[in-house]
Amino acid sequence: MGCPSCGTSKTYTNDLSRQSTDTCCSASTSCTTPLVYDPEKIISECIFVEKVYDSKMVRKEIDTVVTETFTPGFSLVGAIGFDNITVSCSSVGISVIPSILSINGIIPPIGPTPTGPGGIEQIDLSFIDTSECDALGKGTPIIIEQELDVSGTVSIRISGTVLYSNGTTQIFSNTLTIPLTPQTITGFAQLCIPSTGAALKPSLAEFCAALCDFVLPAGANSLTIASPTEIQVNGALAICITCEKKVKVPVQLCVLSTGFCKPPEQGGLCIEFPKLFPNQVNTPIIDDCK
Repeated sequence: MGCPSCGTSKTYTNDLSRQSTDTCCSASTSCTTPLVYDPEKIISECIFVEKVYDSKMVRKEIDTVVTETFTPGFSLVGAIGFDNITVSCSSVGISVIPSILSINGIIPPIGPTPTGPGGIEQIDLSFIDTSECDALGKGTPIIIEQELDVSGTVSIRISGTVLYSNGTTQIFSNTLTIPLTPQTITGFAQLCIPSTGAALKPSLAEFCAALCDFVLPAGANSLTIASPTEIQVNGALAICITCEKKVKVPVQLCVLSTGFCKPPEQGGLCIEFPKLFPNQVNTPIIDDCK
């Protein structure tokens, strides 16, 4: 399992850099999965959810040449080069805000937007006329024109070893904070939507995520001595963006379930704790084959 908070890292040496496992964790959903089907444990439930009718994933990349200097905190007189350079980039400060300009050439009506899972705002698509394709029993294509506003800062951590002409070495580690030049990326996407003639209308949701990567094109030679107290870094910063658009429609589903989530018991002075959810009271239907 990946560790999003650990960031990306690369080491410019012959040894491979591995992320320490003790800084990561495993999650628990408080759910159990039976090994085999057991009608005493698995029951049918009717749930009201949002079905993904169509989706489209878009990836964008923004590359920037970066030249920065930093002070390692010791003298560089007599320094002749660098070794064991490790670079990591944190994308925590990057903001990617998507906005829809038009759908099928129509500016979406301004008004309250419903909120879906995760607090993501959704655009009501009821203003799209789907009657022509509804008559054929098919979905209606929509062309989306949108913008992505990218801004924020990235933190680049550089560590390594300074080599001196007399054979000595000195270890350094510094963090560079680089502000991004705000950019707006325009793009188009085509999706398919279901009928807007039903009581529950389809909607469009979009969410984006960004990662950064900092590359030293010449390896350790991308670092140079700028002055007796400063090191210059000549690298390339890549902002990697993934956005996904989803057409969703509310539906009812009949699913198999093992019941409500059951978190582990917690000790304490309280004999009883309040319930977060009501008890299951629906009657299970079991086919009697006798």
